[in-house]
Amino acid sequence: ILDRQPGGGDMLDITYPSSLGLVALAMLGYYGRRRYIENCRVRVLSADAKTSAIVRYTEAEGMVTLHDVLQKECPSLVDPELAYMIPTPYLGTGLLQTIYATLRVRLRNTASDVRYERELLVMEDGGTVSLDWYSAVEAQASSDWPPIAMMMAGVGGSSQEHHMRVMAKALAHSPAAFRTVVVNHRGTARTPITSARPYDSGFTDDFRAAVKHVQADYPHSKVVGIGFSMGANILTKYIGEEGPRCTLACAVAVCCPFDIRVSSAAINESNLLNDYVIQPSVMSTLMRAIKRASHLQVDPLWNLDVQRIKGATRLSELEEELMVKIGGYCDLDEYYEQSSSFNHVENIEIPFLAINSLDDRITPPQGIPMDKFVTNPSIALALVPHGGHLGFLTGVPPRIWFVKPIEEFVSAIIK
Repeated sequence: ILDRQPGGGDMLDITYPSSLGLVALAMLGYYGRRRYIENCRVRVLSADAKTSAIVRYTEAEGMVTLHDVLQKECPSLVDPELAYMIPTPYLGTGLLQTIYATLRVRLRNTASDVRYERELLVMEDGGTVSLDWYSAVEAQASSDWPPIAMMMAGVGGSSQEHHMRVMAKALAHSPAAFRTVVVNHRGTARTPITSARPYDSGFTDDFRAAVKHVQADYPHSKVVGIGFSMGANILTKYIGEEGPRCTLACAVAVCCPFDIRVSSAAINESNLLNDYVIQPSVMSTLMRAIKRASHLQVDPLWNLDVQRIKGATRLSELEEELMVKIGGYCDLDEYYEQSSSFNHVENIEIPFLAINSLDDRITPPQGIPMDKFVTNPSIALALVPHGGHLGFLTGVPPRIWFVKPIEEFVSAIIK
């Protein structure tokens, strides 16, 4: 736009069109962000209000169902203003979330500075698991029978992982004042290796024994279960196997690989995430445990190829040589089928919450039995679009989103 000035010259005036451009850009940014945030809304699948399972009955509340608990006491999952998992700005994809969470697995900060007390538990076959206990000092003095949260990590994981310590501290310092205990798998977290029989994706015997042990020592405490990744699969499978006999008050499964076949195909695929982050991390942990177990006598009936085990570079190689042969399976397909918790989801009869991410490359959503979360009145599934595998990082600096909904859910159930 040319504007004739009193001095006789022409001056280019760009104020008006520039303002329109800035306004247009601002509007695009605003509506784009609104749309992105809306896409970050948490989606919950469960039975409807009429068929939802009864959680408790009191004179004050009357009959309370799982649907009631979710709607009234879990705002992080259902509240229109709060039920969002908005990723940290620089961690906006599942790939970035997973890599960041894996690389900071040993991070210690104020949210995760816990000191455990260890207890060793010997199984019937001579194997050993460790129980790492944590509770807040003030909670110990306030109740003789505090609620207990039993937690399990994923393959190669333990009580020392960042998200495990964050979860333990959050529950211990919550209003419910949980006493937390991490059930470390055989050979993890420097647990003594006293049996050549390893744990695997569907091995529920150790957790079953741990639950019996904890409930025998604390008969008046309500006990809840929380599992992560492979630990979530073991927990889910255990609850389904127990069915109406299950003595846990409730359970939460985070990033559960319900169908091990789908998860295994994803984790063994050759790509940047698996080749340089996940496989090296998992394999280094497992190979250290195998080396520590080298002094143990191996059952000759297992017919193990020791050289193949030592030379394994992928998780599937170890599964085929160790888990298949020791478990007595015909092949990997049978091992995956028998170990998958999706076979047992319909038998769950305690309040159960699963939390999964739609962009999880380790436990893809294709393996989630979505239909069973609608037909089984005792279970619910919370889905977020961008959480990766055990990431769920939101805010700056990043904090773990799933801590709050887990605390809300388990605290509401044990009331």
